[in-house]
Amino acid sequence: MKSIYLKLVLSFIITIVLSVIITITITTLLSKDRLGDKLEPDMFRMGEEFIQLYGANGSDEAARFLSNTSFIHFSFIIVDSEYNRRVLGDRGPTLPIDKSVVDNVLRGDRFSTVESEPSNKPKPNIVGIPFIENNQKYALFVQSHPQRQISVIQDVQLIQLISVLFIGIILFAYVSTILIKPIQRLSGAMKKVGKGDYSVQVEHASSDEIGLLTKNFNQMAKELNKIETMRQEFIASVSHEIQSPLTSIKGFSKALKDNIVSEDKKQQYLTIIEKESTRLSQLSSNLLKLASLDAEHHPFHHKTYDLDEQIRHVILALEPQWTEKELEIELDLERVRIEGDEELLEQVWLNLLSNSIKYTHQSGTIEVSMSSVKEGVTVSVKDTGIGIDEEDQKYIFESFYTVDKSRSLKSNGLGLAISKKIVNLHEGSISVESRINKGSTFTVFLPDKKSQST
Repeated sequence: MKSIYLKLVLSFIITIVLSVIITITITTLLSKDRLGDKLEPDMFRMGEEFIQLYGANGSDEAARFLSNTSFIHFSFIIVDSEYNRRVLGDRGPTLPIDKSVVDNVLRGDRFSTVESEPSNKPKPNIVGIPFIENNQKYALFVQSHPQRQISVIQDVQLIQLISVLFIGIILFAYVSTILIKPIQRLSGAMKKVGKGDYSVQVEHASSDEIGLLTKNFNQMAKELNKIETMRQEFIASVSHEIQSPLTSIKGFSKALKDNIVSEDKKQQYLTIIEKESTRLSQLSSNLLKLASLDAEHHPFHHKTYDLDEQIRHVILALEPQWTEKELEIELDLERVRIEGDEELLEQVWLNLLSNSIKYTHQSGTIEVSMSSVKEGVTVSVKDTGIGIDEEDQKYIFESFYTVDKSRSLKSNGLGLAISKKIVNLHEGSISVESRINKGSTFTVFLPDKKSQST
C-alpha cells in the first residue's frame, strides 16, 4: 500500500510542479510581450503628460506620483540648453545620455532606446521628448526601471508556486487516503479469504473501478463460500455413504465369523455384505470418474449407434426400481442414430432416470421423449416427483451439491455433475425446469450433424 500511496503523491507533485512552471513561463512570456508592445508609447505618453502638467518647474512629488501610478517605475530627467540635469521621480540608477542625443532632442527630435522585441532580461529603457517653456528649450528624458517590478512579480510567483505545492500535497494526501482505504479493506479481506474465511464481504458504495473490483471480490467470496459449504457437505455425505455400508459389512462379518447365526441368516447376511460392497464400489467409481472428467483426461470413444435403443436398454435395466414404486413409464422415442461415446452417454441416462425414480412419489409417472432436430437431438426426462427449489436449480449440476440435505434419500451429489461434464464433452447442453411438488423435466441437447431420423 505504501508504494501505491507514494506513487500517487509523487505523480501529483510532478503534475503540479510541471503545470505551475509551464503556467508561470507562459504568463511571464505573455507579460513581456505585452510590456514590449506598450512600453514605448506609454513612456512617450507619460513624458507628454508630465510636460503639460508640470513643465520644467514641477515638483518632485508630482513626478514620483506619475512614476508610481504606472506598472514600471520611471525617472524624469530634465536637461536644459546649458546641459544642466535635474532628476525627478524614482531616483534609481540612470543611463548615461550622450551629448549628441541631448542636442538632437533640444533641436526637436524624439529619442527612444526601447527595443521592438523584448529581451529575456528586463533592462532600463529611455525616451527623449523636446519641449519649450518660457522660451527656453528643454529635453525631457523618461527612463524606465522595470527590475524592481519584475523582482516583485517573481517573488509573488514563487510564493504562489510554494502555496500551490503545499496545499496540493495536503489535499492530495487526503484524497489519496480516501482512495486507498477501500484498497486496504479489500487487501485485508483477501488475506482472510486466503486463510479460509469465505464469509467476508467488503462494503464499498462507489461505482468506480475500485467499486467494481470490490463487487467482483464479494461475488467471488460468495461463490467460494458456497463451494466450501458444498465441499463440507460432500465430505459429510461421502463419510456417511462410506460409514453406513462399512458398519453393515463389519457387523455381519463379525456375526459370520463368530458362527452365531443359522444357515438361513448366513445367506441373508452374505447378500447384504455383497450389496453394501457394490454400493461402496459404485461410490468409488463415481468419484474416480468425476476426477477423470474434471482433469479432461477421460478417454473419449466415438461411435455411431442407435440412441433410442440405448435409452430403452437403460429403462429395462432400471425396471426393478420403477416397478417396486409402481411407476408408470411413458416413452416417445424416435429412432435416432447419433455419433458419440456410447458408454459415457449411457451414464447420463442412468443418472437422470435413477434420479427421477428416486424422487418420484409412489405410483407416479415418468415420461421419456426424444426427437431429432436440425442441429442434433433432444432428450427429455419428465417426472411427477418432489420437484426442485428455484434456488437449488442454480447449483444442482455442480459437484457435491445435494438437494436433500437430510440424506433421507441416499445421494452423494455426483450424478448430475458427471452428467453435465459428459454432455459438455459432446458439446451439448443440459437444463432443468422444475416446481416444488410438481415434478421436474431434464432436457439434454446433443449436437450431431450425422444424426438422422428413420
